[in-house]
Amino acid sequence: MKKFQGLLFVGCSALALAGCGPDDIASPGNSGNITINPEAPAPNVPTTPGTVTAAAAGSCPTGTAEQPNVLAGPTGSWRVCRLPSLITTSMTLPKIPGLLYEINGRVNVGCDGGFNAPTAAAPHTSSTVGCTTQLTADTNVTLSVAPGVILYGATGQSWLAVNRGNKLNAAGTVTNPIIFTSLSNVTGFDSSNAAISDTTQGQWGGIVLLGRGRITDCNAGGTAQKADGSVATHTCERNTEGSADPAVFGGTDDTYNAGTLRYVQIRYSGFVLGSNAELQALTTGGIGSGTTLEYVQSHNSSDDGAEFFGGVVNLKNYIATGADDDSLDVDTGARANIQNALLLPRAGRGDTLMEIDSNNSEDNLPRTKLQLVNFVAVQPQTSSDNEASGQGAILLRGNSDNVFA
Repeated sequence: MKKFQGLLFVGCSALALAGCGPDDIASPGNSGNITINPEAPAPNVPTTPGTVTAAAAGSCPTGTAEQPNVLAGPTGSWRVCRLPSLITTSMTLPKIPGLLYEINGRVNVGCDGGFNAPTAAAPHTSSTVGCTTQLTADTNVTLSVAPGVILYGATGQSWLAVNRGNKLNAAGTVTNPIIFTSLSNVTGFDSSNAAISDTTQGQWGGIVLLGRGRITDCNAGGTAQKADGSVATHTCERNTEGSADPAVFGGTDDTYNAGTLRYVQIRYSGFVLGSNAELQALTTGGIGSGTTLEYVQSHNSSDDGAEFFGGVVNLKNYIATGADDDSLDVDTGARANIQNALLLPRAGRGDTLMEIDSNNSEDNLPRTKLQLVNFVAVQPQTSSDNEASGQGAILLRGNSDNVFA
């Protein structure tokens, strides 16, 4: 495909997105520092005229651990409630004024149920951190997040892993989005005590949804089906990119349901875990068509805005602002259907707008496929050699089928 640079790419028409109305597209935010939505002040708490600040809540909900220190930041004081490293039973995180939920290190939602759902006749020994017992059924843990809840990653290595056989239901609203962000976004300062700005990125890991959809490019065992029929049975699995400990995905269920993300912002994510190993704001591995992804914004990811590994991804209303690598990455047999998108990478830093590939595994099935309908994508890079630098508007590599409309 011919490379383009410095151009505005428009799917359908220049007014396609605008014609959907303000309720149909997540807001990309403003050009300055994005601050946490302030809470209403508690009674009798004085505030500076014209400002609204939060007062720390009194206690934490059941299932979370109250931290001894109250966080102070530009939007007030906050009670901190830490999520457990392994969530073993379904729980709901309610919105409580003056309260933040902390993701400290890797937080697992349930135990990994394996390639197929475990049964008594075919039990599975989970390889997920903290889960070492034989499973005879999926743990079926659902982490539900109420509209308006704010969660932050306490460290760079902090991330949320929703393992196979479990769900994340984070359903915000247009007026009360759910925010996943960094500690620096709460306090206003980074680890070196420097004030954060709209160039801040890479402060924590991100969200990873794992499922049993078909994938290719196996790196955790098994074999993908082959187009020539030489391999007919699909057994392919992969480990999550950037994960030091197993976070495995893959199976044969392309209808797999990993839960719901709706009206969700993921800010300042994409921490580097090793050479060529980073977590994106949103990573999906083998999720299926039963998963609901709507009104999702990635802001200032130090890697991709979102990367989809295998499975079937249906995403409506997606915005990636300030990504340092690709705004959208689709690979390893993913079949992604995306409607309404804004791809606005970081000026002078973003890589390609879109990367679609199967890492040169042309004989694997399923084929990687992207259908992108109604989109605006801006490539600000002006490199004289976009082919070598990876700064082309669209990078097609390996085995993929693509529709842009």
